Amino acid sequence: MKHLLLLLAALAPLAAPARPDAEMNSLFARLDEMLQHSATYIGHREHRIESVKNILGKSRFTPAQQYVLNQQLIEEYIPYQADSAITYLYRNIELAERLGDRRRLDETRIALGHFYAGTGIYLEADRNLSAVDTAQLGRKALTDYYIARFKLNIELRLYSHDVSQRTQSERLTDFYIGRIIDNTEPGTSLRLTYELERAMRRNDYDAAERIVCELLDKVPPLTREYAIAAYMRAVAAQFRGDSRMQIEWYTRAAMLDVQLAIRDNAALSSLANLLVGEDIQRAMRYMRTVMDDARFFNSRLRPWQDVRVITMIEKAYAEHKRRTDATTRKFVSALALLALMALAGTIYALRQYRRLKAARRELEEAFARQHRTNDALKRYNEQLLELNDRIGEANTVKEEYIGIFLMMCSEYIDKIAAMRRRVRKQLRDGDIDVLRREYASTDPDEQERKAFYTMFDTTFLKLYPTFIDEFNQLLDEEARIEPRKGELLSTELRIFALIRLGISDSSKIAALLRYSVSTIYNYRSKIKCRSTISRDEFEERIRTIGSFGGQRPRTGEAARSDSR
Repeated sequence: MKHLLLLLAALAPLAAPARPDAEMNSLFARLDEMLQHSATYIGHREHRIESVKNILGKSRFTPAQQYVLNQQLIEEYIPYQADSAITYLYRNIELAERLGDRRRLDETRIALGHFYAGTGIYLEADRNLSAVDTAQLGRKALTDYYIARFKLNIELRLYSHDVSQRTQSERLTDFYIGRIIDNTEPGTSLRLTYELERAMRRNDYDAAERIVCELLDKVPPLTREYAIAAYMRAVAAQFRGDSRMQIEWYTRAAMLDVQLAIRDNAALSSLANLLVGEDIQRAMRYMRTVMDDARFFNSRLRPWQDVRVITMIEKAYAEHKRRTDATTRKFVSALALLALMALAGTIYALRQYRRLKAARRELEEAFARQHRTNDALKRYNEQLLELNDRIGEANTVKEEYIGIFLMMCSEYIDKIAAMRRRVRKQLRDGDIDVLRREYASTDPDEQERKAFYTMFDTTFLKLYPTFIDEFNQLLDEEARIEPRKGELLSTELRIFALIRLGISDSSKIAALLRYSVSTIYNYRSKIKCRSTISRDEFEERIRTIGSFGGQRPRTGEAARSDSR
């Protein structure tokens, strides 16, 4: 049946194949890689064959045991090398006759007849099958007999020159398909195979599509049965006119043939046939492999089948070469014309080059001067923008703190006036002791200092709401500072808040916050030791926190100017 499908594929129209897409290119790449390693796969099969042969040669076995070992060699040789398969089939016939085992004799004759039918030796195939008494066969052996008869008749229908023989074989092909289906269990892969054959012979392509998909799910992957099912999936796609699916499944079947070291294959030849119109080089490469396999397998039928495909490919290759040669001649002529034009252009360009060289030099000098001028203007512009940013920020800070200063002065005037009234009243009333106790306490001073801190913290965070977060980002994670409950800023944050406002002198900070100079210095040193950047850069970065309006961070020079 596989040879029939091969001939149908070879005679199919060549105009339909679709151009391979990325997925198909990936499949081709995998197939090419497997072909490069085909010697490895063949080596695995040869190793299995030699192992069984060594066992046969080193030990004395009974005829029944020899029969079993020969059967293993037959299974290895049938898809691999025809002559060796036939040799061991005849050895098993001799062993079965010596044993007087009718079952084994019929089993081997059926296998030999099936193999002869597939390799084009039809007379011997019919002679071996006719020697089998079907009345003595069990169900499995009878099914194998029907399969062998089906194989013989489908081959005769296809290749016989006798019209009456072809007509008879056509009828017997349908008869044996029915017998095989009736004699096998529903749902088995064997039954699905011949249900698929019957559907395709009846042109029921929807049923064929459904059956072949079920068959692919049924048979185990990486087996010869799966390779045959994949090949039939491609043939079903051919009947439906789906060339892309046809190429895909021929490729998958060919990959399995290579992996399993099957030299009696048809998928690669069919794939090469489809690729003639698209990729002639790949088609030729695949057909060389096919011909090498056919010579090694040594079947009478295979070279005759493959020669049809190789002839078509050679014709296509000759046409491709003719078109390529014509294109090459046109290209060479055009190239010569372009060379002449390029020579004339070169002469003209050399003349112009001398004239342009001086002008280019002058332009380059002018461009260099322009570039230097632009760089200078850019620097001046950046300095002006930076200065404007600083002025704008300073004005905002000044306006905010002047308002606070005026408000605090007004509040302190009111407080002093109220205190003077209270003191005069106590002096007038003679409450000297009460007055002495009141001014002996330091609580009012502490309250005033806290009120000052709160007013400063509130105003500063209004101007720089992200100060705490940005400040902490400059510190190690474990050294980050969070104000205590009830505070807006801690002492450390307040010190660096004043630095942010441009007050960097430790003595001025100490006077404003009511701390000693050494305390302020210690706070500053401790914080800078825990920063993620250098000590020199730390306070410069502090001065850029929360710049208004997306202002750029100040340079070191600008920061030093603020400090001064």
